Amino acid sequence: MRRDQDGFTTLQYVVATSFSLVLFVLVANLLVDLYTRGAVRDALDEGVRAAVPMTSTAADCEARVNEVIRSVAGGSLLRVDDLRCERDGDSVVALDVALLSWLPTLVPDWQLQLRASARQER
Repeated sequence: MRRDQDGFTTLQYVVATSFSLVLFVLVANLLVDLYTRGAVRDALDEGVRAAVPMTSTAADCEARVNEVIRSVAGGSLLRVDDLRCERDGDSVVALDVALLSWLPTLVPDWQLQLRASARQER
């Protein structure tokens, strides 16, 4: 006796494929977020280095941070909420960043507070 089994795996195949594609997108989102976080940290380091000389101002620091972020991690997935460069003996940068999720219903946005500092030249 032979049973007709045409199409018996269609629903299982569609469900398994959709779950694997969602997992793939979530992993790709994580990798892009990790890259973007590293790029923002590098931008902060560049901004702090720009503010180290005695003749530079906090505006130089902020301009350099924005320039590096635009060139390395520009796009719609990165939102810089608060960028401050302050001089208090040392040059200090405080930055609030939101990394937007590709699937906001499954994974929330990442909220980061990053800091970088360097000693001022004397």
